[in-house]
Parts: sequence; C-alpha cells; structure tokens
Amino acid sequence: MTKSCANVSDVVSWRLCLGCGACVLACPQGALSLVNVEDDGLRPARDRDKCEQCGACLTVCPGLGIDAPEAAVEAILSLQGAWGNVLEIWEGYAADPEIRFLGSSGGIATALSLFCLEKGGLAGVLHVGSEARRPLVNGPVISRCRDDLLRRAGSRYAPAAPCTGLNLLKADPARYLFVGKPCDVVALRKWQDLMPEEGRAVEAAISIFCAGTPSTLGSKRILEKLGLDPSAVTSLRYRGCGWPGRTVAGTAAHAGDSTPGAHDEHSMSYQEAWGDILSRHTQFRCRLCPDSTGELADISCGDPWYREIEPGDPGRSLVLVRTSRGRTLLHEAMETGFVRLEPADPEILPRSQVSLLARRRALWGRLAAFRTCRVPVPCFRGFSLFADWRQLSLRDRLRSLFGTFCRIRQRHWNKPRKNP
Repeated sequence: MTKSCANVSDVVSWRLCLGCGACVLACPQGALSLVNVEDDGLRPARDRDKCEQCGACLTVCPGLGIDAPEAAVEAILSLQGAWGNVLEIWEGYAADPEIRFLGSSGGIATALSLFCLEKGGLAGVLHVGSEARRPLVNGPVISRCRDDLLRRAGSRYAPAAPCTGLNLLKADPARYLFVGKPCDVVALRKWQDLMPEEGRAVEAAISIFCAGTPSTLGSKRILEKLGLDPSAVTSLRYRGCGWPGRTVAGTAAHAGDSTPGAHDEHSMSYQEAWGDILSRHTQFRCRLCPDSTGELADISCGDPWYREIEPGDPGRSLVLVRTSRGRTLLHEAMETGFVRLEPADPEILPRSQVSLLARRRALWGRLAAFRTCRVPVPCFRGFSLFADWRQLSLRDRLRSLFGTFCRIRQRHWNKPRKNP
C-alpha cells in the first residue's frame, strides 16, 4: 500500500509540493508560511504549535491530486484524451504591438487581461510579478491598468505563489481575473470549492502552458554563466521582446556613465537559458503532472512550436477555449479588437507541444513504478493516463517503468527528504 501524507510537511518531505501557496491561504490557524528553498522552490513551513491538523491545507493542495473537469459535449474529440476539454483552438497575437513585442509568445494573456480591465468590467488582474529591487524574487500582484500589465509582461521562470494573492481579494465585492500556471489554477479551483463566497471574487482564470517551474538556483546558474553577481542584477527578463526572445539580465551602468537610468545588458538565447539550464532545475513534482496546458482554466495559451522561428519574429500564441465563460471572454476580446486570431487545426496542438505530450504519455508508467516502491504519489481522477501510456511503443512503455525504478533507487526518491 502506498504511503499517504498527513499534513503539508509530509507533502514537502515526499517532494510533492508545487509551491502555489494555496495552503498558506487556506490554513484557518495561520500556521503556515512560505520559505524559498533555493535549490527546490517555495515551500510551506508549518508552526506545529498553531497547527490543529484540520486538513484544510491538504484540501486545496494541487500537489496531492487533480480532478479533471467533466468531459464537455462540445469539446474537440480528437484532443480530449490527452488535452482535456478544448472547445475551440485559435492562433494569433495581441493587437497592441507593444504588448505583442513584450509578451512571451504573442502577448495573448496580457492582451486578454487588458480587455478584462478596460471592457470586461473587472477591477484587476491577479498574477505574478518580480519584486522591484529583487528581480529574482516573484510575488503576487494586482494589475489595474495597461502600464501595470506592460511592466509585468513576459514569463517568470522562477518560483511563484500567485494563490497567496487571493488573500488580497477578501471582502472585496469587485471581480478579478486570475492568471497563472496550470497547478495554480487547480489550486484556485480547490480554494473556490472550499471557500465559495470568497471564491466568487475571481470571475475567470487564464492559464499558460507549463513545462515545469525552475528553482531560484536555476536563475542563479544563468547569471553565473553570464558572469554576473546576483546582487548586482537590477532586472531579469526570461523571454519576450520578440519570439521566443532572449534571456536578458540588466546591471547598473559602469561608473562614469551619466545617462539617467543607464544600465548594461547581458543576454543568452532562450535555448541556452531554458534548454541547457532552467529545464534541469524544475521541481520534482512537475515531472509527475498530467496537466501542462491548464485544463481547469477558462482559457489557456502557449507557444506554437510547430512553426519555424524566423529572425525578428514578433510572436504568436496558441489559444485554447476551455469553458463557455472562456469562449465569451475570447470572442468579445476579438470583437473589440484586443486580439487578432484565426481558427487553428486541432492537430497543431500536439505538433506544438511534443515534449508535454510525451511526458503525459509516460506518466502512468512512472506513477506505477512509484506505487510499487510504496512512495506517495498524487491522485489524478478523470485523466486517461493508462490509455495515453498505451499509445507509447513497447520500448518506451518499458522505459517509463524501469527507468523510473532505476531513478528511484539512484536518487533515493523512496525516502522522504528533510524539510528545510
């Protein structure tokens, strides 16, 4: 029988935490706080004297499990098994050229956020931004205008806990848009089920596609490769300013430069930053995720990697409509000129996200190996993981099983780690 987790300390010990921060928000005793473990991610620290073992923290934890939404009648059948409910699929970009340029891939999430603020009647957008004087540190922010959104546009490939920002919406009769990773949206939905009155503050949710959250150590390795001291860095942009964009770190200008706001920039390609460095520092739990494209969101968007990247490409996005609320939001944004989209062939999605599809198909075998070793694993209900796994070749199915057995033994994943 697989071991279970009795509290968030167990979730952290067994490497199942995703660092979303929902448990901190849900704890009625205020017994939890987040700690940034440099080589791991944001993790909840538990005050044993305050904790009453009520279980609210586990109720909202996406690391322990995900319930897939019920199959929608109007969903595209060819995508439903591996990608969840996709009512419509579009490809396009933000109509505002500045938003498109600054965004990671076409600026769709930012453009839809701006629509919600200017035409959709929402009071703000709850998402993630970097701290002004600590560019490696993310925090929940509420953007209320175009300037706020532009300042925070682009990806943040570092630990982030947007769900802690839900606390900012308490006792506020206004409505908000939530933008986050797939696991953040899962945590949001669990919190809305637990706290339905407070949960009404979030009108809609947009998810970005996600291949995993790198630790702070990943960002520091980038700076190390660029020959920079983290304490000297004044800004860090992971993507944007074209597609896919370069990773750019800014530092204060050299002494003697009297230009106001002058600074030096140091950069590397997206492939170097993500492919060679950041992808090697993603959280353990991210490797066990069946939902990399935000199946519980109203709209999700990500890169159309099926396309060749041309020099100077300003970027485009794939946009998946997940719910009727998402369909209304997207169509109104198109009608009012905030986004420019064209219907896309459903087959573009698996061609664009080959690595995400491969990870999903290997997941049943990986989970089976962990269960055999009596290691706690998440509970995923409503996902066709076995059917996905069966689509692999026999060789790849065996690799997902026996390769995982080897890694469990070599990396001691069958033993809980000490909490920070």
